[in-house]
Amino acid sequence: MKLANRAFLLTIILLSLALVASAQTLRPADDDRNIAPTVGTGGPVGGPTGLFTVYDGQTLRRGEFTLSVAFSNYDRDPGDVDISEVPVSFQIGLSDHVELFFNVDAYRGIKVNSPSHLSSFYLPNATFGSGPAIVLAPSSFLGGQFAGSAVFRPSGNQPFVFFPYIGGSAGTYGVPIGPGHSPTIGSPVPGGAQSVFPGLGSIYGSILPGVVLQTALIDTTGQGGRMVEVPTSFTAIPSYLPDAPFIGRTYGESAFSTFTVGGKIRFTGPNNPIGVGVIPFYRWYYDRPSSSESFTQLQRGASPGSKRGDIGLIGFADARVRKWMNISANVGYIYNGDVKADFPEGGDVTLLDRPDELLAAFGVDFPVNRFFQPIAEFRSLHYVGGRTPNSFENSPLEGLVGARVFPARWFGFGLAYRHHFNPQDRDSFDDFDFNGTVVIPCFEVQIDNPEGTTGPTCTPQVISTSNTGVPPGFRPSTDPHGFIVQGWVGRRNERQEEILNVPAVINSVTLSENTITKPCEPGFQPKEGVQCRDDQTVDIRTNASDEEGDVLTYNYTVSGGRIVGQGANVTWDLSGVNTGTYTVTVAVDDGCGVCSETKTETVEVVECDCEKVCECPTLTVDGPPAAVEPGDTMTFTANVVGGNQQNITYSWEVSQGSIQSGQGTPQIVVDTTGLEDTNVRATVSITGDEGCNCDREASETGVISGTPDPRLVDEFGPIPNNDVKARLDIFITQLANDPTATGYIVNYGSARDVTRRERLIRDYMVNENGVDPSRLVFVNGGVESAIRTRLWIVPAGADASTVNE
Repeated sequence: MKLANRAFLLTIILLSLALVASAQTLRPADDDRNIAPTVGTGGPVGGPTGLFTVYDGQTLRRGEFTLSVAFSNYDRDPGDVDISEVPVSFQIGLSDHVELFFNVDAYRGIKVNSPSHLSSFYLPNATFGSGPAIVLAPSSFLGGQFAGSAVFRPSGNQPFVFFPYIGGSAGTYGVPIGPGHSPTIGSPVPGGAQSVFPGLGSIYGSILPGVVLQTALIDTTGQGGRMVEVPTSFTAIPSYLPDAPFIGRTYGESAFSTFTVGGKIRFTGPNNPIGVGVIPFYRWYYDRPSSSESFTQLQRGASPGSKRGDIGLIGFADARVRKWMNISANVGYIYNGDVKADFPEGGDVTLLDRPDELLAAFGVDFPVNRFFQPIAEFRSLHYVGGRTPNSFENSPLEGLVGARVFPARWFGFGLAYRHHFNPQDRDSFDDFDFNGTVVIPCFEVQIDNPEGTTGPTCTPQVISTSNTGVPPGFRPSTDPHGFIVQGWVGRRNERQEEILNVPAVINSVTLSENTITKPCEPGFQPKEGVQCRDDQTVDIRTNASDEEGDVLTYNYTVSGGRIVGQGANVTWDLSGVNTGTYTVTVAVDDGCGVCSETKTETVEVVECDCEKVCECPTLTVDGPPAAVEPGDTMTFTANVVGGNQQNITYSWEVSQGSIQSGQGTPQIVVDTTGLEDTNVRATVSITGDEGCNCDREASETGVISGTPDPRLVDEFGPIPNNDVKARLDIFITQLANDPTATGYIVNYGSARDVTRRERLIRDYMVNENGVDPSRLVFVNGGVESAIRTRLWIVPAGADASTVNE
């Protein structure tokens, strides 16, 4: 492990050497915000630049360093624990993007207000006169009949045994003295992520036993009746404080036990208002369970005592949303090492499988001026990953409000109030289930044993409990308050004073044209001797200079039109503007904004002297493509091609009939009611070409056909019914071709034959082929010797009286 530590430190050093050559960027002198190191404690490590416990997006620059000393008091559960720490840290900047830090807890004091909530107080050397506990039965106890089971160890039954406990007395578990009735604490047995400790730890693994919050005395009724202590509120699952899992003193003190080294790396540029980066770090502990003396320090709450230490990676981001307001956010993960020890028997064993930590935090600070900085923070710490079960595990949520005072940028002090939002008070147990099952090895004792046995005989009893809410015997936490006091001193680079800018000077602005003549409108042309421009652009050439050699940006503001291009030479497009005077204002920016004098030039846009372009259009009229039936309408359309077509009006006249609609438009509809076998001539005259003296008139003739005649389609005599239907198919088709026509069926013959033939035709056409019966007319042509049928198509308007002639 020493090699791993050295490799980690070497990596940090190489990274520092690779980045230290970067030149630092000075912070502006007008920025009121100062930077200071974090205090950390209670989850986050202290040292990196930030607020009190939240890391911001800033880093120390090369040549800057800080030494910080703080006093932090905060509360944790289970155990209603009050922790006080004095973290001392040192930070040094390597470049604009990297700083290194080192942190040590110079002092740590822990006060446990509810020791019965913590399994560590049930260990053999935690207190004289041990309390009741739930432990894994010793393997040799009573012939091994309870091996692997959780058994109850009564109050005061565990003798004092020094760490590492192995081979020491495990008590009697309430069993009278006899063979096999004096078990010892067995050697740890490796298994899974943690070892199991018969006669010492819990059935779930680890060196920590289950806790008993409340017991009762029961008067047993068997032979040798006696008072037996039984647990009434207990759990076989251990309960521990992740910050100090082996604390065994109600008040313990330690010093220089926890050390952290790491770096803060910013990815974004030093002047970017948004800072993003990561904080990798390694944390190790001086006190480990390698000896009785070291374990005593852990029982004083010095540290968790991980053998290999912890590795963490925190991501940070901040945003300078206002000059007087900065927002910071963190999220990170700490991989915590397990607590291991080399036992005389069992070798390298795991005393506790520690949980990993998932951290998230949010902070806001307000640099109202360079001397005073209010701060507000909220953070959460969640225990995650595989770990020894914890019956009263509490992932703390904390809030913090305070302020920092900077008499100078390189030193200052801060004060903050810290509040634990989710302590294990009464309200935190609303949905909490507390239950367990344990064996009382000797619930009843039989003194007069049967012949052939020696010593008393015990009868075991299984005890189970189940509670919802605050467990009986549990003392709720009452003090969620804490605070932070911090002071720091160091070195800061000089701030960059504001550099006064000398504005750029516009020497001249030259326009290619001062007057623009608009082109003639469509249909007009310049009068003879007059010149008009189709190009409506003006070239602008700007000459400017800056004595400091700054890069210049040119800005153009116009009262009409648009600027095309950028830089010193651009084009002013005045296409589409009305006549009038237009201005262009030119400004240059050398980095200070438009802080130099501007220059304005004007251009006048005037009308061109134009005259109308005379070109007579061609006029034609289209009439009906074929003769129309009498009474139908006919349509005439005027076609105007070429020439001047502005403001054209149409005037129509017809030789006969009447204009139904369209007068004054290019198309009219003529009503032919009362006309047949004749022609209609439509004439159109157009006007609107004033000034060109165009005389245009055109005509077209439409034809109206005469009255149509009935048409004989077929005639047949007595033929088979199928042949009749075949003749009717042709008749049906021709009737469908003229939807306005009517079908006449004239039958000749005897009344009987006519009726039969008419029924056949009606049934086939109407019922089988769906012909509309209103379009069929059946006529009895008269009596003849044989049946005869004639099929007529009578167009609309035709005289149907001749179909029977």
